[in-house]
Amino acid sequence: MGPWDQGGPWSPTGIGGISRFLHRVWTSALDPHGVDAGDAESGLLPARQDAAAAERALRTAAQRTLQTVTEKYAEMRFNTMVAHLMELSNVLQRYRGTEIAGGPAWNEAIRLLLLMLAPAAPHIAEELWARLAEARGEEWQSIHTRRWPSVDEAAAAEKEREIPVQVNGKLRDKVMVPVGIAEAELERLVLSRPKIVAALEGKPPLKVIHAGGRLVNIVVR
Repeated sequence: MGPWDQGGPWSPTGIGGISRFLHRVWTSALDPHGVDAGDAESGLLPARQDAAAAERALRTAAQRTLQTVTEKYAEMRFNTMVAHLMELSNVLQRYRGTEIAGGPAWNEAIRLLLLMLAPAAPHIAEELWARLAEARGEEWQSIHTRRWPSVDEAAAAEKEREIPVQVNGKLRDKVMVPVGIAEAELERLVLSRPKIVAALEGKPPLKVIHAGGRLVNIVVR
């Protein structure tokens, strides 16, 4: 909820977000091939990604999270540590039910997520670790006897990035692009996306705002 050393009023509603996060972790670990019935894109790879690119993206996300979470634990910045674990769980949910779910990159991401989660949520991490070991036919060993994993620096180097695309501040699409793509090329790609074309309803954009390669917002009348 905030920096541990600053205190603050306790809110019982704050636990709801953590509960949903842990539910996502549980679902990803034990049901990698499931899909969300209410999401038309659930079980489908992001646009312009094949299985190889998706595995690279997932591995990069897991290694970058490990890199950051290791630093946050050392700095005792537990609230931001949890936020980064939440981001990784969201990435896993995006790939849940796709052809890479349950594969090598997926299994590595789940393993790293549980190891990173173990100091903060020791009981659920131990339970999931034990269930996965049993499913593989392995002898049980406590997750709390495992060494902290080392970061694969090469894998952690971001090569592709998913950029949200807004129209008048409302999220309309997401696009996967190479890191460092030129703004003109990104703008051309975004404006050609079917969802964006439909959202513009034939209106020319007044301006296209680029937020440092992290977000594109198209402004129309």
